Amino acid sequence: MISAVVRMLPPGSAAWLLAAEVRLGLRGMSGKRGVSGSKIALVLISLFAIAGVVFGGVALGFLASRWPLPITPLSALIVDAACVVLFTLMLSQAINLAVQALYERGDLDLLLSSPLRPRVVLTVRALSITVVASILYVLLVTPFVITASVLGRPEWLSLFVILISLSMVATALGILMTMGLFALIGPRKTRVVAQVIAALVGGLMFILSQAYNFTRHEDGHGSSGVSDLALSLTGSPLLAPSGPLAWPVRALTASPLPLAVIGGIGLILFVLVVRSLGPRFAKDAAAAVGEKSIPARTKGADGAFADGLTRAMVRKELRLLARDPQLISQILLRIVYLIPLGVVLFKNAHAGTTPILLSSAIVFMAGQLAGSFAWIAISAEDSPDLLRSAPIDRALADRAKLIAALIPTFVLTGIAIGGFAVMAPLKAVVVAIGCVCAAASSGLIQIWRQKPATRKTFNQRQRGGSWLVNIVEMLVQAGWGGATAMALAGLFWAAIPAALALLATLALYRSPQKRWES
Repeated sequence: MISAVVRMLPPGSAAWLLAAEVRLGLRGMSGKRGVSGSKIALVLISLFAIAGVVFGGVALGFLASRWPLPITPLSALIVDAACVVLFTLMLSQAINLAVQALYERGDLDLLLSSPLRPRVVLTVRALSITVVASILYVLLVTPFVITASVLGRPEWLSLFVILISLSMVATALGILMTMGLFALIGPRKTRVVAQVIAALVGGLMFILSQAYNFTRHEDGHGSSGVSDLALSLTGSPLLAPSGPLAWPVRALTASPLPLAVIGGIGLILFVLVVRSLGPRFAKDAAAAVGEKSIPARTKGADGAFADGLTRAMVRKELRLLARDPQLISQILLRIVYLIPLGVVLFKNAHAGTTPILLSSAIVFMAGQLAGSFAWIAISAEDSPDLLRSAPIDRALADRAKLIAALIPTFVLTGIAIGGFAVMAPLKAVVVAIGCVCAAASSGLIQIWRQKPATRKTFNQRQRGGSWLVNIVEMLVQAGWGGATAMALAGLFWAAIPAALALLATLALYRSPQKRWES
């Protein structure tokens, strides 16, 4: 549909460029174009999800049409919390989109050499970030808002204004942060630091959502620290119907002044950032293009091959992993998501099942990390033809890549095992063995079933290769995790999931001739 709109607009116009930018942004979110036969199940699941959103939204719209939204301290607190969560998610996505749209797409030199002014290019790209960052939430609430509006509650249309305003603020801050980092640390480091910040911002809300589990201390009445905090906040005059923190819920009821102020804040901040950074944008874009054309030179590079093939390749793969900002952000995000689990389990360390649950989670994480790092190093090789034609032993090269993938895996899981050792020192040895087995199995699967693809595939959360192999790899990781948990529980039957995981790993073996010729 967006492609049809692009064809209808005058080529070279700002509207035409905006439609093209939105199309590229949505394509980056959805991954590769086209749908292969192996993705039919994913399409069906998506259709069921869309139907659930539509029919669920219609049902909520019917309910909202019968009862108006009350303006109370509790409703104000709920709406404020929802706005904070949405803004955090939008800001995380806006930072990622800003880095990609401003410095990673590689087409800015072409756009800036066109008749379009740099401020127009920046405005169009900022608008595309706003659209892409908010479109998911707009689509989710559209069935609800339309139904409620048609049935007599048109004030719910103001929800669109609030979502777009939040997205504009997130876009403005994302661009400001990205260009500020560019000025402070340069384009190369900005890509890494910005992606890490985006991951931390995205994971922050998940951690805050688990605050109840962090602070829970049941008393005789079953109250908790979070519920006590919520009750104290609702008594604050700031959340009173006339208080400033009640303006978002008043805006949802289409109160003119709060709605105008909230919508105006997003628009004014967006315009100020775009207009003030427009001249600098062209300079930064030119610097980013120039930085890409200059290869990074590291100390001691002239004698890098003096230590032998294995050390040279391990060093090379580790450097490539460290320079991949989206890989770092995704791995960091996985670790952030495990923090609440670790905190809850450590808080309940006295329970007999806590070490068992935590051990399986650590082992599974080790397998996941090793599989991701190994796929990046082995299947997403940047120069596969050069490596294939080089006068080296391919088996030795794959082994070096596997070592490079296991080093960061063991470093990250070693931190988790160290924390586990504080709780159960002897059992930590069993967990470490389980991590080694899971990581080695995942790495060997990636070697034996390597399938060339691009790093962009992983960055779009669609690791290449057969979906069946990916499922088996996940089952192998779960098998080692289950075996570790059963071993800690003192069950002799732990040998069964371990044997099944080992057999499943060996079943995926392919000879060097077959895997290198495919």
